[in-house]
Amino acid sequence: MGRHAGRERVDLRTRLTTWLERLLVGIGAAGVIAVVLRWAGTSVSTAVTVGVAVLVLVPVAAWVASTVPQGSDDEAPHAGSQPGPHPGPHPGPHGGP
Repeated sequence: MGRHAGRERVDLRTRLTTWLERLLVGIGAAGVIAVVLRWAGTSVSTAVTVGVAVLVLVPVAAWVASTVPQGSDDEAPHAGSQPGPHPGPHPGPHGGP
């Protein structure tokens, strides 16, 4: 058992499809951000530079997110998600704070 336990082999076609999808999302995000920056009055060089950065960062972020191990359904719930009284301020003895 370990972090890599249960990992399946993925064929080349699936890997290429996944990376193509990530690249297309990056292209879309880069295009949108470049157009919005130009619309907002940013210079062309700045809009293109930020667009290229987004084009690189979006697929990389998607790849990093894919390396995080999946959680299981039998994990303990987080402390903030447990039902119960609200942990806000408690009234004093006369009903005030």
